[in-house]
Amino acid sequence: MLHFLIAHTNQTAPSHRITSSTPWFWQVLVITMCIWLGLVSEGLATHTVSPTSLTFYAVQGGSNPSRQTLTFTKATTVTATLTASDNATWLAVSPTSQSVTTRATISVAVNISGLTAGTYRASIIVREGTWYAKTIPVTLMISPPSGTTSSATLGWNAVTGTINGYRVYVGEAPRLYTRTITVGTVTSTTVGSLTRGRTYYFAVAAYNSAGVSPLSNEVIKTIP
Repeated sequence: MLHFLIAHTNQTAPSHRITSSTPWFWQVLVITMCIWLGLVSEGLATHTVSPTSLTFYAVQGGSNPSRQTLTFTKATTVTATLTASDNATWLAVSPTSQSVTTRATISVAVNISGLTAGTYRASIIVREGTWYAKTIPVTLMISPPSGTTSSATLGWNAVTGTINGYRVYVGEAPRLYTRTITVGTVTSTTVGSLTRGRTYYFAVAAYNSAGVSPLSNEVIKTIP
């Protein structure tokens, strides 16, 4: 009977030690990972690229706009590789790769040769090491050489019910309207004084003595 108790104790003791130590191993591992991820996040939070977007203005057939500069900064003093790339043939960044400790600059140039009037969009990606990447949107707005204006004709379906007329809304950004044109109960109109090469956004609403209806769907047109 005594031997049975000793054998039983020897069999259960290793299992008890394994069971009790296993949670501690995972706890230490999780804590270590959290600390490491926290340090990485804290380090990346100090990385900045300014400005956060770039806009260039030019006239069709004219000279290229002046270069602009992106500035990369970070608080850590570890030397790393900084790269920059773009996704448009009219856009160029320099240098595309360089060493950085705490601060570096990237020159951004635009070439409008062969481009017609209009709005062009692209992006630059700045990367530092493995963990950090920042996308910088770039907009190029080219005006027509003469600065002349043109017009656009709009048409819409009549609404049911009693109305006093329609209002046409015009802007150069989605749902951001800078002009309101009141027309009668007609279902079409021509909007003038639109600069060639620019993109415009249009919407229509009906109105009566009770108020104004919700806006229609938005129509986009670049003026040729």
